[in-house]
Amino acid sequence: MSLSGHVALVTGASSGIGRATALMLAGEGARVFAAARSTDKLNALADEAAANGWHIEPLTLDVTSAASIAAAAEHISAATDGYGLDILVNNAGYGLMGPLEEIDLDAVRQQFETNVFGLLAVTQQFLPAMRRRRRGRIINVSSIGGRLALTYGGAYTASKFAVEALSDTLRLEVAPWNIHVSVIEPGPIATEFGEQVRQHLDLKPNTAYPLAADYLKMFDQTAAGAPPKAVAKVVLKAVSRSRQLIRATAPEYWAIPLKIIEILPDRLTFWLQSRSTGAMAKRFAEMERPDSSSASSASTEVATQS
Repeated sequence: MSLSGHVALVTGASSGIGRATALMLAGEGARVFAAARSTDKLNALADEAAANGWHIEPLTLDVTSAASIAAAAEHISAATDGYGLDILVNNAGYGLMGPLEEIDLDAVRQQFETNVFGLLAVTQQFLPAMRRRRRGRIINVSSIGGRLALTYGGAYTASKFAVEALSDTLRLEVAPWNIHVSVIEPGPIATEFGEQVRQHLDLKPNTAYPLAADYLKMFDQTAAGAPPKAVAKVVLKAVSRSRQLIRATAPEYWAIPLKIIEILPDRLTFWLQSRSTGAMAKRFAEMERPDSSSASSASTEVATQS
């Protein structure tokens, strides 16, 4: 299915999944508004698209700001002569990590402001035009963490569980207007997510959870994950097929372990995760700290980066 004539908005498009998605939709003929809080990287994205004969327009958008969302909607409405969007890809978000006992509640609130409330606010802004035309596609980028809670990732996974619930409810509510709502659940992807985790790591210098810093080093391994294009391909599938794509992992092979986990008894799942948490922390500690003297200093270094 060609997307020629379709208008799309991709949030969080300055890098990673959002950037790859914007390019893929534009490559299929869509007119893409690529949004982020800063347009510095978006300008380079627009230039890359133009060099291929595609249309991407940078758009400043802070999903936590009602004024910014309203201004973006007004800009898109004016640019499309009041038409609005055919496709909305809610991708903006980040990961806050840390033990739930110690994590700062204001940081948790900000996590939900971006990953949940921002997503819903943007959706509310663009839904009316879709309903008037009785068609539209809304793609919410969740995570495999929206189906499986991660140790020391309670704030992040809780926000993604919320995205899953909002999406499932919205899908039911807008079905009478032929609006499709799809959830995409990326696994480990080679993006800047690991760097974002370090930036938002909430771990006290005197933490009661010293293994947390080592365990969370696994997010530094995201460079070994699938390329962002793997997620963009699933997004394209969701917006192109006539039959509604309700939920899909990206890459799609992640659906298998998630299905297995779903059918396991809760006690067994808990045991497996508990074992893997300790094993993973030990593995990354040994990789970076060959002796006990360096272990203490390295833990302190990571812990004070929050």
